[in-house]
Amino acid sequence: MSNIVVSGTGSASLSALIQQYYMPVLYDNIFKKSHPLLAILKGKAKTFNGREIVVPVEYAEGGASVWGDQHTLGTSSGQSYTPAIAEIAKTASYNPTMLTGHFLLTKEETLLMNSPQAIKNIVGAKVKNLQKQLEKTVAENMFARTLATDAFNPVAVLCDDATTVGGLAPGSNSWWKTPVLTDASFSDASGNDTADSPDAGVTFISEADMQDPAKDTYILRILARGIANAKAQTGESPDLIVCSQYHYDLIESELGEFKRGSLESDRMAKMGFMGMSYRGVDIVADQDIVTAQADNAPDTIVDNNDGRIYFLNTDYLYMFFNSGAKFTASDMIEDTKSNTFVQKVHTYGNLVVTNRKAHCVVEDLYSPLDYA
Repeated sequence: MSNIVVSGTGSASLSALIQQYYMPVLYDNIFKKSHPLLAILKGKAKTFNGREIVVPVEYAEGGASVWGDQHTLGTSSGQSYTPAIAEIAKTASYNPTMLTGHFLLTKEETLLMNSPQAIKNIVGAKVKNLQKQLEKTVAENMFARTLATDAFNPVAVLCDDATTVGGLAPGSNSWWKTPVLTDASFSDASGNDTADSPDAGVTFISEADMQDPAKDTYILRILARGIANAKAQTGESPDLIVCSQYHYDLIESELGEFKRGSLESDRMAKMGFMGMSYRGVDIVADQDIVTAQADNAPDTIVDNNDGRIYFLNTDYLYMFFNSGAKFTASDMIEDTKSNTFVQKVHTYGNLVVTNRKAHCVVEDLYSPLDYA
């Protein structure tokens, strides 16, 4: 880095410096200590180079198994086995999309870069800010209830029971639907929204419901049921439960009542995050769930009763990046209308799911928007 000298506009030299020294750092650090789910997905990210991201669908109904000596074909004796005609490999196809971050430098800042240390200080700080902006953009989209134009697929859309994703409609394909539990799934849900006129009469699972051990809405029973639904198809438990900070604190309080010893998740701690462990499943808080809750409220006043908890099996969730645009910087150019140099950082890819039924979502939970 010390051999690079910024003279004049310095755009070519600065572009080379940022591309060579800072973009690898940006890619290495992105999501690393901000959001556990994104950190997990980025840690096992895959590369693609085609026009589409095509992945094999991974579900338990894609093959056939039989006990005994049923080796011959036939239908009459009942002792033979007739295989169903099926596709050799069913796939889901996803369109990649572009995420672009902008690295900005003013002319005045380039004039201050008169030493290697000055370059390191200014460029390092700006790359760190760019990292935070990229993380915020991706994280806030993560739990959006609807797919924004040209945005990555949100987990909330990938893991539901109605939306067509991967080119496969859930319709008659029960194996391509995520189990979604609402207040109607729990007989003891007693909340009744009367505060917001547009939601008057809408039931939900209240705070009192979640704190009553005698009810099926008790928060630990909700966790148990969510885990059971997520593992129903393949027998694999989810490995990550994502909830709001309010639900996280409520779970921690209830688990603490049983004095189970240390609740800390070893895996999350090693990744640099705070998390709990329940039945071997990590639990983390992500306030972007609340952001999605607020942005998608059915009224304009408040919607404290639309909280969700996600039970995810990350073995069936993937993040794909194009090899030519994996947080890659373009050339730096000077804006024609200002004394500003702009360098774009491109990320081309998407989030995909290969088995929708290996997850579960619990909806209609009380989750106050103003809980800090």
